[in-house]
Amino acid sequence: MRVENTDFQEVKIIEYEKKTDNRGFSYPIYSKNELVKAGIFFEYTEEIAYFSEKAGTLYGIHFQNAPKAQAKLLYCIEGRGIDYAIDLRNGSPTFLKWISVELSADNRKQIYIPKGFGHVFISLQDNTKNVMRIDEPFDSHYSRQIAYNDPDIAIKYPIDTPILAPHDIHAPLLVDSDLNL
Repeated sequence: MRVENTDFQEVKIIEYEKKTDNRGFSYPIYSKNELVKAGIFFEYTEEIAYFSEKAGTLYGIHFQNAPKAQAKLLYCIEGRGIDYAIDLRNGSPTFLKWISVELSADNRKQIYIPKGFGHVFISLQDNTKNVMRIDEPFDSHYSRQIAYNDPDIAIKYPIDTPILAPHDIHAPLLVDSDLNL
């Protein structure tokens, strides 16, 4: 397993080694032991698959407030997209900064997003399938969204008019949210 550091000490890009032989190839998708060796202490309680029929489908900015904040491990099993991690920790020196990584079936990269960060995924191809593992179950009481185009966060997306769910269309701006991370 290869772990790439990011501009955020806590956010990591992970890539497992691909093994090829005459039958094809294989690679691990999750190894608790390898993650612990890399200093990532993550055990998931739920795994959710997302299927984006159309390129430009956007999920986010999503997070759960404390005390049900979530750490996430995400990867793509078909197609490709960009995953974003946004620091939503009040008082953090990197508050409202963000990073992104392309996830695809071909590059086998994963992103680990710890508690206190918001999350966005946008598909870059039709029929993209990605998987999100979370350490804290989804809880509608704590689940929140911030407008994907919030000017205080100013994420640069590769698509001007993404396909959005109603809850993302009507998500509040950061200044109007009840952020509690």
